[in-house]
Amino acid sequence: MNQENLSPQSRSWKMPILLLIIFAVIGTARLNQFYFYNPDSSDYVLMARGFVEFQEYRQFDRPGEPYFTLRPPGMSVLLMPAAIIAPYDVIAAKVTVLMTALVMIWLFYTLAWRLINSTADPESTESLSPLRWSVLLVSLVLMTNPYVLVYATIVMSEIPFMACTLAVLYLFSAEEEKWSLGKLVCLTGLLVFIPFLRTIGVAMILAVGLWCLLSRKRWICLIPVGLAVGATAFWMFRNSQFKTMSYSSIALQEMKTAGVVGTLISMLNRLLVYIDGLFQKIFPGLPGTVPEYSGVLSGEYHALPGSPLIYSLGSVVILVISLAGMLRCWKRGGAVCLLYLCLSLGVLSVWPWMQTRFSLPWLPMILVFVPAGLFYIKESSLGQRAGLLKTLAVGGVAGVAALLFSQTWVDANLIATNHLMKTESEEELSNEDLIMFASDFVKAGEWLNQNTKAHARVLTRRAEVSTASHRYQRLFYFEPSNIDQLHKAIQSMGQCYLVTYGKHTNDMFPRYLLDDDLIYRFTPVYEEAGIVVIEVAPNYEGTVRDQYWREEEAMELARKRLARNPRRISVCMTYLNQLLKAEEYDQIIAFIGDLEQAGIQDARFMSMLGWSYLGKRQYDQALEEFARATRTPGQKMIRGNLNDGIKLALKRRKAAEENQGESQHEKPGSYLKLTNNMWQLIMFDKAEKFAHKVLDSKQSTTAELDQAHVWLARLALIQGDAEQALQELNQVQDADNEAAQALRQRLDLEKMITSAWASESASSKVPDSSQILKLAKLYEEQGVPGKALKLLQQAHDRNDSDTQILRELARLQLFYRLLDEAENSYLSLQKTSPDDPEIKKALQQIARFRETPRY
Repeated sequence: MNQENLSPQSRSWKMPILLLIIFAVIGTARLNQFYFYNPDSSDYVLMARGFVEFQEYRQFDRPGEPYFTLRPPGMSVLLMPAAIIAPYDVIAAKVTVLMTALVMIWLFYTLAWRLINSTADPESTESLSPLRWSVLLVSLVLMTNPYVLVYATIVMSEIPFMACTLAVLYLFSAEEEKWSLGKLVCLTGLLVFIPFLRTIGVAMILAVGLWCLLSRKRWICLIPVGLAVGATAFWMFRNSQFKTMSYSSIALQEMKTAGVVGTLISMLNRLLVYIDGLFQKIFPGLPGTVPEYSGVLSGEYHALPGSPLIYSLGSVVILVISLAGMLRCWKRGGAVCLLYLCLSLGVLSVWPWMQTRFSLPWLPMILVFVPAGLFYIKESSLGQRAGLLKTLAVGGVAGVAALLFSQTWVDANLIATNHLMKTESEEELSNEDLIMFASDFVKAGEWLNQNTKAHARVLTRRAEVSTASHRYQRLFYFEPSNIDQLHKAIQSMGQCYLVTYGKHTNDMFPRYLLDDDLIYRFTPVYEEAGIVVIEVAPNYEGTVRDQYWREEEAMELARKRLARNPRRISVCMTYLNQLLKAEEYDQIIAFIGDLEQAGIQDARFMSMLGWSYLGKRQYDQALEEFARATRTPGQKMIRGNLNDGIKLALKRRKAAEENQGESQHEKPGSYLKLTNNMWQLIMFDKAEKFAHKVLDSKQSTTAELDQAHVWLARLALIQGDAEQALQELNQVQDADNEAAQALRQRLDLEKMITSAWASESASSKVPDSSQILKLAKLYEEQGVPGKALKLLQQAHDRNDSDTQILRELARLQLFYRLLDEAENSYLSLQKTSPDDPEIKKALQQIARFRETPRY
């Protein structure tokens, strides 16, 4: 048979197969053992195994195994085969996603062919020839898009969702409107599954339902729509029964909080963000933006040349062409697609989270109608203008070729960077982003599995630790949390370890706590592959140490990274954070000014400017920068930081106006407040600096001087210098100062008990237990309960018959989750007080902390 007489359908088989092979190769080259999105990716993997093992959608990696309601279960269902073959293995999960990407590309190509066959005479070779090329070019644009490549090689639901939405359009693209039983079954399965894959899939159900209502011939399709609505309603009812967090409950709460006007403004802002996000997907590397995949690119990320306005106009042109294709193929999926895009945009305008990745699933649905749209425009408007048509065609092909070159360059860089992430050490990786994405938390989980007890638990910012550790864990973000929140989280977990990024990743964990926490000793026990496992134990001495943290190290690392990547936003933010800690406000303002002159803008930079002006006491400028940040995409992720800055700037501006411009911050009272704040934040060097400023101030009253000496005494005690503490206390002039009295009493009791124990035998009951209990109480009141625990343990070793001391010892052992020791102590107490409800409650609590997860 002559090649020219081949039907379009038969000629279209070879090309998509070639495209699939190419994408499978580049996708495989992008695979790695690292997770990408947290906690979504690991949750999908864990819940898939949960379905296989327990047939339940529960968080079996969390204490209490709560029912999971936040994310729908579709992605986990899709990963069940991988969970059977390779439990908890991220590569198997990523291969599953890659396979759905191949299905998506196949559906895209075949659907585009079906649509152009419906717009042109298939017998006309002349009319179909350019359309064949347009389908090929658009398919290449889609499959080389860096966003598609990235999301096809991570465990997220975007790509499977794109495949399912294209499949729905494919079913509606058939020529006949008569629906066979097989097609109805497929449509039912897709419509039921789509909202369980991504909640936004509800918009597809509504789009299909609205379209089918318009024609009696399509009423039969209302059966799949009704079943899908019923399944979604059942899921929502199920979530409401457990009264836990869900997407809908969060969205409703945000709307109640914002009110009608606030909600409308928020909706408009979100719409603009998502439209901008779509433009970024159509033209990856849009000038003036930071692509979402920038974190997994080595060196500076690639940006398209020219003005962003050019690419925004280009995006509008592509949307118009696609719309023309939808109108031309109105009865063959065009109507459903347009309705879905409008409805999904409406849903996202009230969605709790604002992330530009949510616009990615629109990309194939828009591009698939472009070839049909081109033909429609050509036939309706340009058919008689051969010269203009040829010029536009040449320009269009040239533009597509340039875009393909740009996207292919980024893809090659993604693959090369992936190789670096797998082979280079954290010291050799060029920026902090790469270290974060290459940090292997699964290795931390493996270490925990081999080196800790089965009931040990984990606090971590990365959920994938549990896939290898098989330990109960709780997600905890260390960097925005204060020390009290961390202590409470440790208390709620029981005997636990902390797992976070290593020292080469700044600000992901307050590393000064490794030396300066007074309640716990945080000791690194495993540090490799970009992560650190930290053992939590009592701080028996109640002192700081100088072992794991050096203040200058973070700045040195930040400067080194900045020299390599001077325009990378994440690197710049790390450097700016270090400058802010050092109170180098002028340097921050000048540095950000240079970045903005270079066209680099970010909400985080504006927030940093606000805090810098706040530090310089320029409150109007601070408020202006905070307000500017709230109008910038990405502000939602730092909303709390911005709100805190605005409140503080307003408060300080009001105070300055009330005092006729006089500064309140150089008064001794303000220095004392700052000393207290720094103490609460475990920043003892700064606390000491402000205490000395009180002593140096000529305005200080006797009472303020006394408070400063008390602070310096406390600071001396945590350094283990009792003599220096006593010298500071001797300078307190008010004999009735309660804080000074408590510290003196502590020092006197310490001296007396130490002397008595040094001179007596181990069996001696000297000193009296009341003195020991008094000292233990003072230790707790002064924030060093570990020192009280040590004291009581020593007293108990000398006199194990004293039940008062044993009871206090057991309480502190349980406080520190020393389960074996606490259980022994409470069992001893139970012998003398078998009906004591507090003892029974404590033993029950110990039993709960000993529970192990089902893996």
